[in-house]
Amino acid sequence: MLIPMKVDYGVRMLVYLALRPEGTFASTSEISSARHIPEPYLLHICSELQKAGVIESRRGPQGGHKLAKPADEITVTDVVNSLDYSLAPLSCVDHADDCELSDSCTQREMWSDVEKLLLTHLDSVRVSDLAGREKNEVAVPVTAGFSTTC
Repeated sequence: MLIPMKVDYGVRMLVYLALRPEGTFASTSEISSARHIPEPYLLHICSELQKAGVIESRRGPQGGHKLAKPADEITVTDVVNSLDYSLAPLSCVDHADDCELSDSCTQREMWSDVEKLLLTHLDSVRVSDLAGREKNEVAVPVTAGFSTTC
């Protein structure tokens, strides 16, 4: 099962914003460069996250993006929902009518449970948790030529 890149990019962006001084805006080009996200794609993600109330955006020379609420109030599930994604492992979980076996399928419930477990876990992971981990990883000194980060 692959998590959509759009969700990964959205989380990367929010962690970056969470690590910045509170209330400061970061430009799209700054975020794109720092998080290795294609800028045109990032603009689309920002638009969706802004519509969902996860970030605030403003135009102009002092513009950019910032978190709309504290990082400890934003979960990874918020990102998934803001970007309109389902994490269902199979399309029949969301669209049972499209499946010829839907009425007699013995697996659909199992895959639905897998999605629920994943979303429950992601709902417990906050952007502040990920930002804290990143801060700790970056703060760990590199010794003997070996990096402790991914």
